[in-house]
Order: sequence, then structure tokens, then C-alpha cells
Amino acid sequence: MSSADRPPGSPRVVFSARGVGRRYPGVRALEGLDLDGYAGEVLAVCGANGAGKSTFARLLAGQEAPDDGEIRVEGHDGPVTGPADAERAGILLMHQEPLVVDDFSLAENVWLYRLRAGSDVRPWKLARRGDDPETRRILGDVGLGDLDPRMPARQLAPGQRQMLALSRATVTPHRVLILDETTASTSEEHFKEIERMVAAERAAGTAVVFVSHRMPEVFALADRIAVLRNGNLVDVVRAAETDAGHVTTMMIGEAVTALDRPPALPETAGPPALTVRGLSAGSARDVSFDVAKGEVVGVYGLVGSGRSSVARSVSGQQRALAGEVSLDGNPVVLRSPGEALRRGVVYLTEDRRREGFVADFTNGENLTLSTLGSSSRLGVLRRRRERARVTELIKRFQIKGGPDVLTSTLSGGNQQKVCLAKWLEADPEVVVLDEPTKGIDVGARLNIYRIIHDLCRQGRAVLVVTSEAEEALMLCHRVLVLRDGQVAAEFDTADATTDDLIRTALGGEAA
Repeated sequence: MSSADRPPGSPRVVFSARGVGRRYPGVRALEGLDLDGYAGEVLAVCGANGAGKSTFARLLAGQEAPDDGEIRVEGHDGPVTGPADAERAGILLMHQEPLVVDDFSLAENVWLYRLRAGSDVRPWKLARRGDDPETRRILGDVGLGDLDPRMPARQLAPGQRQMLALSRATVTPHRVLILDETTASTSEEHFKEIERMVAAERAAGTAVVFVSHRMPEVFALADRIAVLRNGNLVDVVRAAETDAGHVTTMMIGEAVTALDRPPALPETAGPPALTVRGLSAGSARDVSFDVAKGEVVGVYGLVGSGRSSVARSVSGQQRALAGEVSLDGNPVVLRSPGEALRRGVVYLTEDRRREGFVADFTNGENLTLSTLGSSSRLGVLRRRRERARVTELIKRFQIKGGPDVLTSTLSGGNQQKVCLAKWLEADPEVVVLDEPTKGIDVGARLNIYRIIHDLCRQGRAVLVVTSEAEEALMLCHRVLVLRDGQVAAEFDTADATTDDLIRTALGGEAA
């Protein structure tokens, strides 16, 4: 192990993992892990899908017990073997999927853990907190200060939900803070609030564990980086002494080559596959654009710009207030996702766990949801035919886990491949992808990029909504930048930079 395992100055050890191992049926998730966390330090834990990073987070938080070894926390008598141990030891876990009670107000969600602890249970006291200056300050610290603390949490966008969950760190005593892929569902502008929050935790002497695959964020936050691969600790390195390329190589075992530009557009005299004119829906207003066959068009913008409203309205997920949508030059009204599917338009949601698949279904059941008719005869499902097709899809999309494995038990990248394969099995002409790589690691991300470029070669029209400027330039032929619900500019990605997109989205002029 590198000397970076102990930073200079011999800081105080807050937690120690020694010989920690965890096994599941047929899977070795972690093997002999030795790792320390220090006061006032951010330790990033990185790895590809299935590397063991989230398993380590669950073990440290006491949500699971190790099969081998032990985890000890400064000041706590005995190893951490369960949630009660972890809570008494001062360990706070923030999940990738935000724990938010939809029927509670923002204020009630902020103080949720205090209610669990048995304090502040008087309804009249909680009611006062809805407009309490302290609650407003806490919401402001995570970028939600402009919202009414009394509004229901169900009205929040995915990124706002995550920031609401993170606000609890301010009011919950802890000495170890675990951020398990918590930036996966947030956008670029929310990351500034996360940086400020982590800086405050570091100043307070907290040991912060940042589980992530997003290299820019890892290097923005971390002091040390622990890299896992196939359940083993590869190395621990100081962030200041390495770079993203080296860390990525350690994660996947080989250098990641840059993705090629999207394939050139085919020469066609026909009408665009998708034409949108004067579309108004949600926070989007008077949006117009075309997507040709074999073209990838990106829609980039900040939270509230209307980017997801565009995606949902052109795919029948959301009713448009005004405007016209045409497919192959023919005006259509897509009143529902089912009608869009029949017209050859599919939509991949940005919130896969809530909308992308059925949690209680297996891979086989989820993969055939969009094409049950082709696997049925007179209303009776032909199991053998369905099974053969599912096996082929799992192989083609490199999905880990067989047909009988619950999709909910897969890693984020494999769940996303199940969701994408399900819709592509319907043989669509227009594919609408809302944040297609949210919450997945670098290896799975490149896999999905290649799938999208293959769709181009097949002549499909692809609309990609993304909050990452770099991704928009890597994936697309053209990018529309939305600001305040309208198209602020359009860029050819061969000539644009991330700075052009970000400045335009923020309201400045492109360089």
C-alpha cells in the first residue's frame, strides 16, 4: 500500500477498517480491506461498478456486518456491526438515492433524523420550524433558500431532493460523514453548495468519505483517493500527486481512450425524424428544433432551464401547453407514453429507480415490458421465446446478472443498461434520453456512449438531455443551450467548448 495511506502530520485516526471482507451468494464484494479515515480529511473511494465501494460504505455505516475483519471508530467501545452501533459511534450515511418523505414539507424533511431520535416530537414545535430562521438558513446552505420550507417535498426535482437530504448533515451530530454517490443526481450548480458543505465538515474535524466515480468532483474535494477493483484495494494515493487518467486506469485495469466524435450525418433529402416548433411545456417556452435521422442533438442547461420539460413533452410523458411536434414531417399529438411508443418514440427517464424499471421484477421481466405483444400469442406469454430474447439482450448490452436476477439488486450502470435495452428492444425511430449516464461509473458511461453512437449508425434520431457540458460535446452533433426556458444558443460541437456552453447557460457570452 502507498505511503499516502497516512497523510503527513500524523492526524487523528477517526475510523479503521482491518481485514474487512464481505461475500454474497456467488460474489466476493470485498476482500481483506485495510483503510483508515482521518479527522479533517476527505477520503474518496473510487471504483468501477461492482468494485465494492458502496459495499464498504454500507459496512462502515453499519447497514451490513462484515464476514471478516472489523471496523472501529474512535471513542466507540467495540466494532461497528449494525446501524445502532454506527449511530452511537457518530457515523452518518448519505445515500445515492435521497431519503426524502414526499408527503412531508421541506422543513419536516430537514429535521427528520431528530424526530427519529425522539426529540422535537411536539407537533406545535415542528410547525414553528416550518418558517423558522434556522430552517431557512439550513435550506439556503444547500441552494434551496428560495423555496418555501412548507412546500411538499414531492414537488422537488431530483437534484433538489438530494440537496434536501444532504441538509440533514447540518442538524445531525456525527464524526464520520459518508457521501455515497450523493452527487450523482445533482447538477453542476449544486456542486458549489456541496463543496462548501464539505469544507465546513473538514474544518469541524469530520472524517469525510466520498464514494464517487466522477473524477472532476473527486479531485475537487478529496485529500486522498482509495481505489477499489473487484473487491480489492488497489492503492491509496494523494490527490495532489496523481491525475484522473492514473486513477481511472487503476479503477478499470486499462487506460480509457477518448471516445470518437459521433459518426457523420448521413446525406438524406427526407424530412427530419423529429421536428419541434414553438413548444411550451413545464418551464420550457417557445422551443424549436429538428433532429435528423442518424443525428444526436443535445439539450444542455441548468436546473430549471426547462431541459427535462422538453424531453418529457416530445415523448408523451408530459402534456405540452403549446406548439407542434412532427415525426417524419407529419404532425402528431402524443398524449401518453403508450401513444409515443406506438409512433416510434421512446423516453429514458432521468430517475431510473422511481420510473425506469419495476423494482420487484427480474431482468427478464423488465427487459420485455415494452415488447410483451411480440412475445405473446392470443394474450398468452410464450415463455421460451421471451427467455431466448432476454438472454440475447443481456449478452448484447453486457448486463451483469441473469434473467432471473432482480434489477433492483444491480449496480447503477447495469440498471441503466436494462432500462435502455428495454426501450431499444421496441425498435424506435426517435430515442429521447434524459441524463443517460447519471450515477454510473466511467466504464459503464463509455459503454452507453458507444450504444448511443451505434444508434446514429442505425439511422435513429437521438435527443440527449444532459447537465454535463463535457458530455454534451462528447456525445452530440449539435447542442441547444436552454436558459430560463428558452433556447439561448445552438452550438456545433466540432467548434464549441465547455466554456461556451456553461457561460451561455449562466447568461454570459460565449468566449
